[in-house]
Amino acid sequence: MADYVILVLGIVLIASTIPITAIITTYLSKQSKLKLEVLKYEIDLEKIRKESYIIETEKLRLEIEYTREKLALNQPFKSISQTPIQQEVSQETIELNRK
Repeated sequence: MADYVILVLGIVLIASTIPITAIITTYLSKQSKLKLEVLKYEIDLEKIRKESYIIETEKLRLEIEYTREKLALNQPFKSISQTPIQQEVSQETIELNRK
């Protein structure tokens, strides 16, 4: 009789573990799908960030180019390629040559 009780309890335990396993498996698969979806959104976000960076960089480059052109138009007699030190040296050379 004790053997039958153990057998029945074993069957009940096995029968109850099957739905629990199914619930856990379903939960884990849903978690995996959600993680995949989040990863896709993160990839899209990185693409948008990259595009934004490229656009911002191009905008800054155009602003710098515009400013350089504007400075070049305001000061036509100075050479933009020379640094201030080079300009001082060249002015001193001109003054020495005049003497």
